[in-house]
Amino acid sequence: MTITDYINKNYNKLFAAAKNIAKGSPLTDDLFQHCIEVLLTDKNDEKIQKMVDNDTLNFYFVSVLIRNYNSSTSRFHYIYRKPSDLRTDKDVYNIQIPDEDYDASKELKITFIENEIQNLEWYSKRMLELYYYEGYSFQQISDLTGIPKTSVWNTVTNAIKQIKTK
Repeated sequence: MTITDYINKNYNKLFAAAKNIAKGSPLTDDLFQHCIEVLLTDKNDEKIQKMVDNDTLNFYFVSVLIRNYNSSTSRFHYIYRKPSDLRTDKDVYNIQIPDEDYDASKELKITFIENEIQNLEWYSKRMLELYYYEGYSFQQISDLTGIPKTSVWNTVTNAIKQIKTK
């Protein structure tokens, strides 16, 4: 039996496990589909096929569901649960400065930096946005994009140097 056949045969049982773990969350369907995708794209086909043959894939699938639903570092968390993904540039710059702390030179610097960021190439600009505005670490950006951590770090630091130079 193939993995697809196994999923089709046990679909209701696997979905019931997702409902139980998500406890009525509106993300239940997303969690279930995400974990099905994890199973289907697992690079260790032999391990998965062995579990299908031994009829133990249900246990593995439940552990995948639990890890993805409860972890704050899982791919599921970053795709479906992290609220910072919904932030826009307007939200980041919509800051009220108290009158007693108002410093015109700081505002000019901020405006200058914002303009310089807009003038960066799209790749450098997006890396800066992910790092500074969305709060991802270099490792998290690497995990999200598949770009090596060192390349992410180099891009961010080079963009900062470029802005400082100007």
